[in-house]
Amino acid sequence: MADFDPHSFRDALGQFATGVTIVTARAADGHPVGVTANSFNSVSMDPPLVLWSLARSSRSMKVFEQAESFAVHILASDQDALSNRFASRDIDKFAGIEHGEEGAPLLEDCTARFLCRTRNQYDGGDHVIFVGEVIDYDHADKPPLLFHGGDYADKKKRPPLAENSGTTQIEPAGDAVRDDTPVLFEVDGKVATITLNRPGSRNALADDVIASLVEGLERAEADPDISCVILTGRGTSFCSGGNIKDIRAMTAEQDMSPLEIEQWYREGIQRIPLAMDAMSVPIIAAVNGHAIGAGCDLACMCDIRICDENAIFAESFLRVGIIPGDGGAWLLPRIVGMARASQMLFTGEFVKSDRAVEYGLVSEIVANGQLLARANQIAESVAGFPPQAIRKSKRLLKDARDMTLKENLDQAAMLQGVLQQMDDHREAIAAILEKRDPDFTGR
Repeated sequence: MADFDPHSFRDALGQFATGVTIVTARAADGHPVGVTANSFNSVSMDPPLVLWSLARSSRSMKVFEQAESFAVHILASDQDALSNRFASRDIDKFAGIEHGEEGAPLLEDCTARFLCRTRNQYDGGDHVIFVGEVIDYDHADKPPLLFHGGDYADKKKRPPLAENSGTTQIEPAGDAVRDDTPVLFEVDGKVATITLNRPGSRNALADDVIASLVEGLERAEADPDISCVILTGRGTSFCSGGNIKDIRAMTAEQDMSPLEIEQWYREGIQRIPLAMDAMSVPIIAAVNGHAIGAGCDLACMCDIRICDENAIFAESFLRVGIIPGDGGAWLLPRIVGMARASQMLFTGEFVKSDRAVEYGLVSEIVANGQLLARANQIAESVAGFPPQAIRKSKRLLKDARDMTLKENLDQAAMLQGVLQQMDDHREAIAAILEKRDPDFTGR
């Protein structure tokens, strides 16, 4: 078992992404019980708290309500048979599995495991939300078992990111690194900047760009010292969307079947919105130039969007006879409304920066040449607040999309109970009363 080092603990939590999660407990008679969790999130680093929810209709509900402890398992990519077993009904899920005799049953060979003491239970409408204090955990260098769109998918091997990090002024990466690396990752203080680095293709989302972008997002999320992310593109374009040559090759050269194309989307570009949705760190899109097709959708995945005067947005999928395969049809109406989203999609029109502001697609236009400076100004403003409060504020906003008001109020009360016990909350109050700048530590 590992120590409770913040970086190590974040690495373990970061293995979740869209991974399959099994939660186990032991009934009063000693019988082991396990269920597949629909949700799993970290709540606090200090104390280390996690939460998950279980439907009230679950036959295992009584066991988990009475259990003093439970264990969370993030399955590894080769444990699909184990996942299928726990998803089945009316079978002995633990048959032939060593799981100990006392305490929460522990499954072997997982990507990550968290042994938790039951801390609280909250009413979540048709679900009960369980909060556990992590008393031990471990994690292995294994990709998690991913499940989305009705199927399993292994994570692809990802090319390395170029890194340049520090707490002072960032020096530009060397020309060789900039030419060879799909995505650049730079850290300045509490702000990470992720730059798509394929200016020759206007930062099209080729496979290597997708893999490196997802790695950068997961890396920023797993680092407790990062409080805001800026996403931008090198050159004159933010992102021109999917790589048209790759799309043509699927049918014209590789003769891929419909099922193979479906799997290509799931294992490729759809990893980006899933990684974005798993982020608790706010993301600012600094849109320079074109954001076309999947590039427009990429901007929509971010929390804050600003652009320069040359920015042009378009939902251009119908121009090449396809539909948004990356979540654009879900994202865009939530930002600009159904009527404007429909107009953008069905006409493929190009929306310039002034109309993008009118639509609410971006919050402001920045003079050419000043985009990154303004993005950093906003990011520094965000990063000036308590780190845990920032992340929990984003979670509250995101989760509200799929909650009733009552459920969101319950979640807010639970998160507030954690935040108001933290040193950063007390420091914020003291700094206001003492008329000085606060010094937040993330605790």
